[in-house]
This record gives sequence, structure tokens and C-alpha cells, in this order.
Amino acid sequence: MSITIQHTKECLCIAHITALGGSAGLNFSARPLFDYGVDGDFRLVQIRDGRRAETGFSLAYQAKSTVCWLEKDGHIIYDLEAKTYNDMVSRTSEESTLLLILLCLPRQAGWWHTVDPAGTVLRNCCYWYLPPNFETVPNVGRKRIFIPVENILTPETLLNLMFWERDRRLG
Repeated sequence: MSITIQHTKECLCIAHITALGGSAGLNFSARPLFDYGVDGDFRLVQIRDGRRAETGFSLAYQAKSTVCWLEKDGHIIYDLEAKTYNDMVSRTSEESTLLLILLCLPRQAGWWHTVDPAGTVLRNCCYWYLPPNFETVPNVGRKRIFIPVENILTPETLLNLMFWERDRRLG
């Protein structure tokens, strides 16, 4: 017997996040022991006294992977659980920002991950999302979000988000 389709999707999302974090030169965690709305965080690293050490600046994330998404008018459209949306918008300015990372998988499971002698391919990509305002929604059902297609999560954009978070916290 195998793991569930949802767990397979989550594994693929973690694989994307691992590749992005490593390529960006960040330290990161995935899947804390207990899940209270945060799936992990990215942490900046710098050289201190001749050795690498974390800076103390982090960016938390909630990871989602889905085949239930649509691209229309320059946006990725996704129906996010209201509780997850509220977890993102209810944080105070003193807390770490909670970034949504959305892996938009192809509808056909056979295309999610392929391997041949030329390489391993993880299909489609992750998009990042931060709510445009900080108003909670009724904590039932879903909140439709619109992610600009330009919000592809790459190592470069991940680093930019990390520096944005550091600068935000420094005031």
C-alpha cells in the first residue's frame, strides 16, 4: 500500500522548497514536529568570525500543492482555506511574515515528476503569495486568491523576499 495522493503532493512541494532554499544559499526547515499553520521557515546565513552562522532573520512559510488551480488574466487563481488565509493576515508586525508557497501541479499525476538519464524533472513551479491587506475573512470555507504569474518562486526572488523581511523587521 502506498502513501496518499495528498502526501505525494506534499513531498513534491517539499522537494521544490528544498531545491529553492539550497540554491538560494539559505538554511531552512520543513515540516515541524507539530503543525500549527506553519510548515517551515527560511533563515539567512552570514559569515561571523570566519564561520557561517544564522543571522536571526527568518521568513515563515505555509506550503500548499494542488492540481486545483487556474491561470487566467495574468494570475494564478486558487481557493485557499479561510483558516490558512487568516493565519497569514492575523500576524502582528513584530512576528515573522507568513508566506504562502503554492506548487501548481499538472492535472495528470504522471507528469508531476519524471526521471531519465538526462535528469530529474519536477513539473510546474511554486508561486509565492502575500495578502494585499490584512483583513481576516469568516473562518469557514475558502478565500479565492489571485497570485500574479510574475510571483514565480526562484532562488533570486526567495532571497529578495528574505531581504525584504529583514528590512521590514529592522523598521
